[in-house]
Amino acid sequence: MFSVKEIDYFEWKKYFLLSNNNNILQTWHYGEAKKTCSNVSIIRFVIFNNKEAVGLAQFITRSFPIVGIFARMNRGPVILGREKDAHTELLSFSIISALLKEFKIRKWRLVVLAPEINDSLNAKKTLKKLRLFKFHAPNYASGLIDLKSNEKVIQMSFKKKWRYYLRKSLSKNLNIKLSSGLNTDLNILLTKYNELQNKNSFTGIPEALIASLSKQVDKDWSFNLFIAKDNNPLSVDDLLGMLVLIKHGDTATYLIGLTETKGKELNVNYALLWHAILHAKELGCDWFDIGGLDETTPAGIAHFKKGLNSKLYSLVGEWIYVSIPFYR
Repeated sequence: MFSVKEIDYFEWKKYFLLSNNNNILQTWHYGEAKKTCSNVSIIRFVIFNNKEAVGLAQFITRSFPIVGIFARMNRGPVILGREKDAHTELLSFSIISALLKEFKIRKWRLVVLAPEINDSLNAKKTLKKLRLFKFHAPNYASGLIDLKSNEKVIQMSFKKKWRYYLRKSLSKNLNIKLSSGLNTDLNILLTKYNELQNKNSFTGIPEALIASLSKQVDKDWSFNLFIAKDNNPLSVDDLLGMLVLIKHGDTATYLIGLTETKGKELNVNYALLWHAILHAKELGCDWFDIGGLDETTPAGIAHFKKGLNSKLYSLVGEWIYVSIPFYR
């Protein structure tokens, strides 16, 4: 018998520590960052099977006059205490079924679900049986690097050409530092990222959300900004490249990477990413998520990430629950 209960931070943290290979979008701190910079509310649930907590789900919600509440669950539910396998997929479907009943009780009108379930014909059939409608948007996909192996094994798992450019970049003895979180460093990141967005005409991550994510602090969360530069202290003209890595639980996610023209000549993006991988190991992470590799990923970035030879995964996409009387 599955049941759903809304929970606070202390309960969420207790249960979240039981999860393996979690994703950044279902972390408490991502939800808080989103709430800080957007006109939204965040609701978190724990799901029980009888009396055993088996999953967590975080929803971003917004209330509209007359219509009611719209909500979104991105890359949930989080499965507790289990390695990901066929049994966790079945459990995810049971959790989603329990959540659908909760939506009806709360009279949520429209909910967009992007389940943390691998793409398959069976997964799509099961979600349709739950009376969910497929939303025609690209399926999210990415890759994982197992950090439980030693440094040599990890590096040797990369493609030959990727290792070549990494060695070439490391031979330059580049000045790469982990930022202490100074506002000047963050401001430079936001300035350069905004320039990159305008130059390549992509939406990317909102500036306010990046700033809010950088302010989240906890034992199991850290915002890590790597900077490659020519001189000390850093100025915009000295910048070769930057990379943002976020640790969340037992996983670290590569969130942002940018490289200046001179940095490209030095292959600084290879050295930055390798430093980030090593730092994730130092932080005690078991997994490194390469941060997105699907059909929306620009060709150059996709080529760079494919060189990591990570364990690729593709999720089942976005699905819609509708409970609007006049719509039906």
